[in-house]
Amino acid sequence: MKVLVVEPLGHMGGHYAAHTRYFVQALADAGAVVTLLTFDGLLGEPLHWKAQVKPVSFLSQSGTFYPVWRSLSCHLPRSLSSIVATVCAFRLAGQQDRKNKSDVIHVLDAAMPDYAFPWFASRVNGRCLAFTLFLDSREVALKNWHARFRDSFTKREISGSFTLCFSSLLGTRPGTALKRFLYERAARRNRMAFVSYTKAVRESYTGSPYYDKIVPMARGVAIPEQAGFEPLEARQVLGLPQNGAVFLHFGSNHPDKNLEVIFQAAKDFPGPYTLLFAGKVDSVSKANDPLALAKKYGLEHNSVIANRYIPEDEMPHYFHAADAMILSHRRDFGRASGVLATTAQFGLPVVASDVGEIGDAVKNYGLGLTFEAENPESLRATISAFASLGEEERREMKKNLSRFAQDHSWQEVAQRHLELYEGLSLQCLGV
Repeated sequence: MKVLVVEPLGHMGGHYAAHTRYFVQALADAGAVVTLLTFDGLLGEPLHWKAQVKPVSFLSQSGTFYPVWRSLSCHLPRSLSSIVATVCAFRLAGQQDRKNKSDVIHVLDAAMPDYAFPWFASRVNGRCLAFTLFLDSREVALKNWHARFRDSFTKREISGSFTLCFSSLLGTRPGTALKRFLYERAARRNRMAFVSYTKAVRESYTGSPYYDKIVPMARGVAIPEQAGFEPLEARQVLGLPQNGAVFLHFGSNHPDKNLEVIFQAAKDFPGPYTLLFAGKVDSVSKANDPLALAKKYGLEHNSVIANRYIPEDEMPHYFHAADAMILSHRRDFGRASGVLATTAQFGLPVVASDVGEIGDAVKNYGLGLTFEAENPESLRATISAFASLGEEERREMKKNLSRFAQDHSWQEVAQRHLELYEGLSLQCLGV
């Protein structure tokens, strides 16, 4: 089966580059021939893809206009740059499909997904199309947008303010009517399916015309190939203190997280400890800047901040050096967490805010402990409870993390997607 995977935003921090990389490799392992189409590659892209994977980027195909597109992507505000990358990647995807006639086109990520995909789908004809819904529907995302705009504007988060204003325009009655028109045109011309990793995201599309085409799937978990590091060895590599607990926060500081509660609670954490933040600090979310928060709460000496994208070959050091992962999200966050999947991959116990599917997974599988979101006292008490766990209890958590990884393996996820593609292909053939 020939699959064209389209990922416009994989070069941007905070998007789903790792997910895309594992997903594409798993499809190739399952026997698919995959063309991966991006705007400018993926963060952490492998030096060598598998033989069945052909990477293509818009920038690599732009010829003499390369400097223009590169400048636009680098100097436009992030929200506008995302739109440019999405439109350009979709145009190239149409050209690639006309040349190679893929069996399925699967779009993994895009700016304004509930508009961009219907627009793209309405431009092609007689194709099998799939789209992964990572984000809530626009109608849900715009709840209380006035308050969120005031908060974003007050904190001088200009890009976030622009995104909210633009989204509010698209959420008006004419904008919603346009989206429905594009979808209905696309549905007449093609066979389509939508993939969702969480119930919360799926239910946010209850009022959409394609709600009945949303297929629930699990987010994949990779099993690390590298040999494990001993904690003291990993800490030595990273220059961390050898004594005391290390609590890791991994990944971007996007606005759905709440990092301030970690610093608020850490003032009274038991015993010596280190807060380890690994990932590029995005200026879009100033309220979640660990550099500023460490200074605000006087915890510079307890904080180590690796302000850069962490490549895959360095990730094991961070996860093996830590005692636990802290996943702190806002109360209204209901989606799945890619960091939780990575944490399970490395068998690291979790201390997570009890929200949405993150809290459910941690509790149902016994992956760690949960605390009340945005409540520093609750987090402080949970850290104390974690510190008092015995070795047997921690070993049990590691077993549960391994079971979670096996139950959500990329091999299983790839197979489920191939079954979805086969079903779409049969519909296209009228079988």
